[in-house]
Amino acid sequence: MEITSKDGNMVVDFYPVKNWDGKLISNRMLKVLSFKGDTQKKILISRDEFYYQVREYIKDCKYRVTSEYMPAQFVALEA
Repeated sequence: MEITSKDGNMVVDFYPVKNWDGKLISNRMLKVLSFKGDTQKKILISRDEFYYQVREYIKDCKYRVTSEYMPAQFVALEA
C-alpha cells in the first residue's frame, strides 16, 4: 500500500513480508519511507502498528492512498 503526503514529497509504502522459503510472516509488515523519491528508512513493524499508522497518516496527517498494490517482500529475520 502506498500513501502520499498532500504535497507529494513524502511517500510511505507498506508491504507484507515473507521469508526466503516464500512463507508469509503474518504478524510483520515492511514500512518504507521515501522523501522526494529517495528512500530514507526501511523498518519492520507489527501488523497492529501498520493498521494504526495508516489510520493516523490518513486521519491526522491528511495523506491519501495512492496505491493499494502490496506485493510481499523478502526479509531475513534473525532467530
